[in-house]
Amino acid sequence: MEKKHLAKILFFESLYLWAASLGIGILLGVLLYRLLFLVLMKLTGLNGTIGFAFSAKAVGSTMLLFGLTFVINFLLSLRQIHVSQPVELLHGGAQGEREPKTKLLTAVLGFMLLGVGYYLALTCQSSMDALDKFFNAIALVMVGTYCLFSAGSIAFLKILKKNKNYYYQTRHFTSISGMLYRMKQNAVGLANICILSTGVLLVISISTCLWTGIEEVTYTRFPHQISIEANTGVSGIMKTVEPVSQKMIEEVKTGIDQHLEEKQLRKKYESDQRYYVMLAAVDRNKVEKTQSDDAAASTLIKIMEESEYNQVTGEQVELEPGQALVFQAKQKNYGYDTIELGNQTYEVKKWNTDKKSYILDEKTQVYETMTVVTRNKEAKEAYAAVQGKEPEGYSWEYALDLIGDAGEQITVGDEIETILTESSFNGWVEVREKERNTVYSLYGSLLFLGVFVGVLFLMGAVMIIYYKQVSEGFDDRKRFQIMQKVGMSRKEIRQTIQSQVVTVFFLPLAVAVVHTMVAFPLTRRIMAMLNFPDSNLFLVATAITIAAFAVVYLIVYVLTARAYYKIVE
Repeated sequence: MEKKHLAKILFFESLYLWAASLGIGILLGVLLYRLLFLVLMKLTGLNGTIGFAFSAKAVGSTMLLFGLTFVINFLLSLRQIHVSQPVELLHGGAQGEREPKTKLLTAVLGFMLLGVGYYLALTCQSSMDALDKFFNAIALVMVGTYCLFSAGSIAFLKILKKNKNYYYQTRHFTSISGMLYRMKQNAVGLANICILSTGVLLVISISTCLWTGIEEVTYTRFPHQISIEANTGVSGIMKTVEPVSQKMIEEVKTGIDQHLEEKQLRKKYESDQRYYVMLAAVDRNKVEKTQSDDAAASTLIKIMEESEYNQVTGEQVELEPGQALVFQAKQKNYGYDTIELGNQTYEVKKWNTDKKSYILDEKTQVYETMTVVTRNKEAKEAYAAVQGKEPEGYSWEYALDLIGDAGEQITVGDEIETILTESSFNGWVEVREKERNTVYSLYGSLLFLGVFVGVLFLMGAVMIIYYKQVSEGFDDRKRFQIMQKVGMSRKEIRQTIQSQVVTVFFLPLAVAVVHTMVAFPLTRRIMAMLNFPDSNLFLVATAITIAAFAVVYLIVYVLTARAYYKIVE
């Protein structure tokens, strides 16, 4: 048989596989899209008509993409045929494989990359910081995983081999020798299984947790029935907005009160916060102007006048010149006697209060937040000391809860929008009941995408596992026949098989679980950015996802182990 005959066989094999894959895939896509569309509509709460849709353009794109994939595989196979002799290809499986060398530098590099990736995940300080580090951490952990499986595993097996008391046991001798000689070809597959498994755990746990706690998400994102917000001065984002003055705020509030009186609606809760806001770099007790490219490491500073603080909390704080109150998130206490705002130093007055409703819980914050209360006359000076100029206007947060149903809340919200439109006030209104459908649509879509991507990752991992075990079985069959001929019993051979299969099979799962748990602080911050504050529920969801995935993984192990044993024995 000549090379051209082998190339012809490969060509028709690739052609038949391409046609079969496309035919079955397109047929299943046409049949299942209606079901998936119904699921998506149910999750998002949207209404839509389901008809028969067939896109010739989509089919053409699919044929082209898969065609390119098969052409690339075919060309790589042709290259293999071109550089080898047909006899070598036919008898290559009978040739022994050299023991892989220990790639110490690659193993050390893998540990270093994995360590840096873990460090980034464990040391994120805020949601913005987590988002900034997220993709860097993923890239480092992925590359580190490949390095450790390809080089670290071989180094570990050679360490076991040097331990003569352990290695020269019958079961360990055969299993370690077999794994060591083929770890070079298994390493990439194991790393792929590990990374795909980590993806399944993260995607499924995040998406299902968001959907399970969607009401909590809604109340975290919209803590009050109606809210008005106007921000001035945050990193210059609102440069085109007219500065908000006390007079403008009072005009809007008067309009709201008049409308409520006309509709005979009563307030159940009202909150009015006015402050100057900026992003700044905080180092211990020093607050400096942040750089434009360093937003992820910045802290949101709210400078509140003494009178505003007293009005919000109902307390009666009297500050001396050069004094300030400093509050951070509920989980942190400011531990310094002074605070330096630019070139201004303020003595921090000790003040115990349980009325911290104006201080956001740290786990719900995008930025770390610090509130600084100064005397009325010193608030603008404190802002200017950091930013180099006085604030253009106030930032205003107004929250309102009414004694009324959802329809009345929406009506009041619409009227407030009209009041803002007719005035020179630049701000926005949010009504919880009006935004609820948007939240359900968004997070329903995230759940659908999360489960869909998770299933794809799971299918990829299962396929790699199954075909790897089958190919391993064919490689091992002749070797274990030799073991029987040299005197090993079937029991010893089966123990050797089980030891090798279990070690190779469950190592990716164990590493994936470690990756997932180390990523928890980082993913928790990302969840906070998505308005999910309950870390305990997220931890439970992650644990349940790990347990469920382990069960599925075990089922796949049982099925592939049977196929492996049948081939080998």
